[in-house]
Amino acid sequence: MVNCMKIANKLFLFVLLFLSSVSPLHAQQYVSEGAWAVGLVRGLDWESKGIPAQPSLMDYFDLLSGRNFVNVDLKTYATRLGVMPETLTYNVNLAHSGRYRLIAYVYGNPVMFTVDEEPTASSAISNGWNFEDMGTLVLKRGVHRLSITVPRGSSIGAVYLSSLAVDAIQPKDGWVASKVLDYGTQASTMAMAMEAADKLPLKARIPTTIKTGANVREFMFQLPADPVINFSMLFASASKGYMMVDNSIVITYETSGGRTPLNLKTISLGPGQHIAYLKVLSGQPPYAFGIYQHNDSPDAYVALMRSMGYNVGFAYQPVPYYVARSLIGQLIARVVKKKPSEEIYLTGIEAKETELPSQMVLRTYKEPISPMIPFE
Repeated sequence: MVNCMKIANKLFLFVLLFLSSVSPLHAQQYVSEGAWAVGLVRGLDWESKGIPAQPSLMDYFDLLSGRNFVNVDLKTYATRLGVMPETLTYNVNLAHSGRYRLIAYVYGNPVMFTVDEEPTASSAISNGWNFEDMGTLVLKRGVHRLSITVPRGSSIGAVYLSSLAVDAIQPKDGWVASKVLDYGTQASTMAMAMEAADKLPLKARIPTTIKTGANVREFMFQLPADPVINFSMLFASASKGYMMVDNSIVITYETSGGRTPLNLKTISLGPGQHIAYLKVLSGQPPYAFGIYQHNDSPDAYVALMRSMGYNVGFAYQPVPYYVARSLIGQLIARVVKKKPSEEIYLTGIEAKETELPSQMVLRTYKEPISPMIPFE
């Protein structure tokens, strides 16, 4: 009996030694959310302009998620019209890397914008004061030089840099660097990167409180935790205008009329009260307006990705490394319109982990940030 126990103990120790000596290459490798976030930024060609020289994972998360807003102070200029062309220059210090929409409140002839010495955008001719969306800028945290050239007879009242106005690319509960990536998170962030969230099925209509005036509508509404929503309107005749949401998001519209619903850009807003200000520049205001919440559950995103031809697993199933590499390659080919190289595949997922130092969590992120490593 004693000999049998000795043999059993030796056999148990042998098994332990064997298992401890198995190479990680023989084990299934999984991917962390931190690794996936870096892969998305690199694959989508946002890293060179959007990530500083000594980055942390926070820079990658900020660039993808977008929850920042900067108001450039133009109060001293807004009260007058230019009697001659004039260039205003500001040094804008961004606390967070991000994809920022350049939004301006302008009047008159086109106003020109230059960021970091690169001509960036110009406004349209306006017969009155209007908010205009100048497009998206990928900017790293730090100081940027903004120059605004105002022509004669024109003026500018405000300039906003808002990452609230871009499509947030993040898991439902925020990025967690050390968490194993699952198919639900992968599917949702891929859909967001492709701006495909509007294809999610509708879930409910959001109640609104409406105030009206001459060619303006103001809609107040309350949202639950971070839903995906879109605005829908019906017009009786041709109309053109824009909607300002929370003083930080501008959505333009133009319709030829008819009873077909006009669905504006799908966006993701935080929980709480919001205000949408609709201004009609020409034509008639809408006679019907609705805000609709989409089903943005992990299972819904997985179903959406499958309908688009992507081979993804169950929502809460971990994603193997080789699958993540394949799917990020398909995403790059579709969004960036190019064939990704093997270098992008590898550096996007697992290479250079040690360049990203650990950093404590800030703002909405749920856990301390650790260096990204593939899970085995």
